[in-house]
Amino acid sequence: MSRFSIRPYRHEDVDAVYEAASESIGHISPWMGWLTPAYTRADAEFWVNKAVTEWGIHSYEHLIIDETTGTIAGACGLNHLDRVNRFCNLGYWVRASYLRQGAARAGTLLLRDFGFSLAGMNRLEIVVAAGNAPSRKVAESAEAIHEGILRKRLCVGEISHDSHMFAFIREGI
Repeated sequence: MSRFSIRPYRHEDVDAVYEAASESIGHISPWMGWLTPAYTRADAEFWVNKAVTEWGIHSYEHLIIDETTGTIAGACGLNHLDRVNRFCNLGYWVRASYLRQGAARAGTLLLRDFGFSLAGMNRLEIVVAAGNAPSRKVAESAEAIHEGILRKRLCVGEISHDSHMFAFIREGI
């Protein structure tokens, strides 16, 4: 059995999501504009409710769970779903106390399999800001294909970043 699994958000996850995100502001906020020092429990509640109600409509958001403790190690999701062209974005984050333990890689690979088999996607894109070396390492270790650098592809707050484009491509279709 793998140490990490993924599962959809549940309404009762609000406090645990708030705790995981709050612990992680320092390393996530430069790369994800939603997690700032002003982050509140109400923000976590809004996100969890959105993830639950929009499941399968606009996104497939998951939590990464440490199976040895039941702790939320982070989150990953498929969003920006393009059902006509069968591609979407794959994103992830890991809480501070789980950095460099394989949670992001495991969540990414599990989500890749979900995206191809259950969500019916042919292409999953991972867009990583050029300065975000840890996220780039996750994409590389999961063996996503590096397709190049896209100029000014991501905005975090008011800052525009050049970004690496990685992709998983479903074979045999």
